Amino acid sequence: MTVTGPIRKVLFVRLSSLGDILHVIPAQQALRRLEPKIEIHWLAERAFVPLLERVPGIDKIWGLALRNGGAVPSSRRLMATLRAVRRERFDVTIDFQGLLKSALLARLSRPGRLVGFDSQLTREKGAAWFYSDRVSPNGQKLHAIQLNCSLLASVASLPTGIDPRIPLDIPEESVNRVDEELAARTLSDFVVLNIGGGWVTKLWPPQSFARLADLIRERLKLEVLLTFGPGEETLVEQVRTCARLPVEGFATDVFELAVLCRRARLMVSGDTGPLHLAVAMGTPTVAVLGPTSPWRNGPFNPADITVRRQLPCSDCYKRTCNKFICMEITAEEVFEAVRQRTSQ
Repeated sequence: MTVTGPIRKVLFVRLSSLGDILHVIPAQQALRRLEPKIEIHWLAERAFVPLLERVPGIDKIWGLALRNGGAVPSSRRLMATLRAVRRERFDVTIDFQGLLKSALLARLSRPGRLVGFDSQLTREKGAAWFYSDRVSPNGQKLHAIQLNCSLLASVASLPTGIDPRIPLDIPEESVNRVDEELAARTLSDFVVLNIGGGWVTKLWPPQSFARLADLIRERLKLEVLLTFGPGEETLVEQVRTCARLPVEGFATDVFELAVLCRRARLMVSGDTGPLHLAVAMGTPTVAVLGPTSPWRNGPFNPADITVRRQLPCSDCYKRTCNKFICMEITAEEVFEAVRQRTSQ
């Protein structure tokens, strides 16, 4: 395996979100194994810097504070950061995000080559105009991890096998906190139900999660923990109210959630960051998908199971909908997938 050209320093641009960043890390890990001496830098929103600092093989992380998630500088410090990035003189910058803001920031790094997807795959078609190298991956049904690796493959010869697992260096205090909490609750064999989601269209109803929790406890004799993010406390209360048997919530940060995934028998989740974190930790998963494609956004592990409805409007990727028929999936259907996956 050799890098195709004299590449000394590379900048990865993936600003957010959790799941999307996790889908880029396998490409970063592959490049690090391929060429240990290449400098790998990463440009991300500041909120994700602590996570990336715990990923082996990233030489420097540039954290940006973006106002309201946009590309408008919010401070002199941001502009100073961009000037410092430019002084690095990157041989290659790769924009994995495909938005106008990410493409603009990538262009501002002034690299020798700027790599991104062609306009058919960028999330905003105008982003492709910023790139010197536009990549059109072969194959229509590629997972997000495979697509990201295809960008890297335009500048390096990568192996065919892709490992979605990430050797995350989890802080010891996070491990201790989760283990102490599990011991206090006398939990050792349990399933995690991640009940939230970034889009309202990705949310499986709380009453369905409640029914699933009851089925898992009654028929599989496994305990259940609910994980959730900021602002999702109401969902937890709705699940607890609808469930016949008591079910507990477990509030975590990203590192504690990673530990919890490693300790769990399985996670059930929609297409959201915690699902992809579980896959990255090697945890068996069952995904409940609505508007997004299983081949693009589902679990990368072929042993994992995706439950969805096949409809004329499937794979719409809409963030709002007045029907939500794609999420009319019964708890019994998901339970059967849980039963199958836990028996493997």
